[in-house]
Amino acid sequence: MSYSIISGDSHVDLRFMPETIFVDNADPSMVDKMPYVVETENGKHWMATGTDLGIAGHQTDKNTFSAEMDYRHKRMLDEGFFGDVDKGYHPTNAELRIRDQEKDGVEAEVLYGLLRVGKQLNDRTQVNEIFRIYNDWAAQFCKENPGRFAGLACVPNHDPNAASIELERSARIGLKGADFGVGGSGRPIYHKDWEILWQTANDTGLPISFHTTGLIPMKVGSDEGAEYDGVFHNVRTVLFQLSGAEFVTSTIISGICERYPNFKFVLGECGVSWLPYVLDRMDHECDGMKGLTMKPSEYWARQGYTTFQYEPVAGDFIPMIGPDNVIWGSDYPHQDGVWPDSLKVIEECLGRIDPVHKRKVICENTARLYGFEL
Repeated sequence: MSYSIISGDSHVDLRFMPETIFVDNADPSMVDKMPYVVETENGKHWMATGTDLGIAGHQTDKNTFSAEMDYRHKRMLDEGFFGDVDKGYHPTNAELRIRDQEKDGVEAEVLYGLLRVGKQLNDRTQVNEIFRIYNDWAAQFCKENPGRFAGLACVPNHDPNAASIELERSARIGLKGADFGVGGSGRPIYHKDWEILWQTANDTGLPISFHTTGLIPMKVGSDEGAEYDGVFHNVRTVLFQLSGAEFVTSTIISGICERYPNFKFVLGECGVSWLPYVLDRMDHECDGMKGLTMKPSEYWARQGYTTFQYEPVAGDFIPMIGPDNVIWGSDYPHQDGVWPDSLKVIEECLGRIDPVHKRKVICENTARLYGFEL
């Protein structure tokens, strides 16, 4: 298949999964712990062992919309994203999803999965089983649509050994990388307990993505919350991508890249324009640091990537952090993404950069990292 645009950051999400998939495919001993869909006074929700895991399907809490998200919701509505309900949800129905790709000018996508489940549930065995079922589904979904999708495994973020085992299994069943929910891991990336996971990533060649779920800014007391909710929400939204600064510094300064030169990591949806400062700061503070034989920015050039969807100044900063290390993604089907306007957004963000570099960002880097054949 010939490619010109590949989204390196797209999503599936629990909300769009087939409603009985976890119950139907669970080990019999785990069925009563699996997510299932219930009808509530606020519409359909996914539940598991008394925990509300969020909305099922197309319902949306419009009170949380920014003006941009409200605009995107209307665009998606106009382009039919919420239609064809007799066939299922677009993100998990291959026919509908590929139709949406073509409408957007995108030929293939990298699929992120259940970003929040590992943070929402505390039962380790339960989470492991949910991830196993999802990963099996994702691998099959991609195999049935060759050349269109590269699936990322969900790996446990509470148990390094379980994460390593699932990553190795995911490589065997054909997944092309893994998403590690670092925000709910309880131990930082640089903790020695995770060493087994980085070694397995190095050995399998599967890149590990640290997808942002946002920084958590300081909050006011609960008795004042309502008065400041709007400001808090906007502060968190503005800072959403900057958690990547912790991910990249933790990964490089701890020596993971030094010990495992085949290890690749991705700052999922973390953006571009803050990186030159952080890379320069690492070089200034940590060059010659014990355990590092190269400058931090050199490890980044060899092993690191970051993704963005809409960042008009990205083109100005890409030369500073390397055109081989930046990946564009549409963030489909999220309403803070750019579908169905990806072509317009790409031109706005990257229209003035070297065409060779532009092709790397919107196609070649993702193809090389995730195994799409150019």
